[in-house]
Amino acid sequence: MKQKIKTILQTLMAVTVILFVSGIWYVVSAEKTEALHAKQELEIQEVVDTLEAITTHTLPNFERANNQTFINSTIACVNYIYNTTSDVYPVNLELLVAQAALESAWGNSRFALEGRNLFGIRTYDLREPHMLPSNNPKKWGVKVYQHECDSVLNYMQVLNNGGAYEKYRELMNNGENDPYILVETLDAYAADKNYFSKIKSILTKIRSEYAIK
Repeated sequence: MKQKIKTILQTLMAVTVILFVSGIWYVVSAEKTEALHAKQELEIQEVVDTLEAITTHTLPNFERANNQTFINSTIACVNYIYNTTSDVYPVNLELLVAQAALESAWGNSRFALEGRNLFGIRTYDLREPHMLPSNNPKKWGVKVYQHECDSVLNYMQVLNNGGAYEKYRELMNNGENDPYILVETLDAYAADKNYFSKIKSILTKIRSEYAIK
């Protein structure tokens, strides 16, 4: 009887030791696994950050297969400009995209396709690369750019330096960021009396149907 009790006690002690050691191993293993996962997540984030840095510092391919890709490409140009220039050109992103969409027919107008001009920006210096509109005024031309992002940069410069857009800058500097309000300051941008309503219609379309990231 005593021998049986001794055997049972020895067995219980052995089991206890095994469970104790297993518990320590589990804790250590869990800690190692957690540390490994944390290290892997850090390495993945570093890769993502590197890719983002490369992407935002590399001139993007401008795509216009549909309205969303046009929006994405236009925004990619803005990000590229902000990451590759020391100049500060604050703009309202929604308004910029809406104007680009209207002025270039979502990137499909003749001036956008052949001249990479997304904003209908003119030049009165006909020694500059330009295209003539169908009515051929011969007094001004629609500017031609090497890349669509050059057109975006020029638009940002016009709004931030042009004398006709002081009210726009004043509102922006005072924290106004509503594109429906800001567009009302761009009366000098186009001769079309329905320009504001057209831009606002596109703004509403963008907000309801597309994503600006």
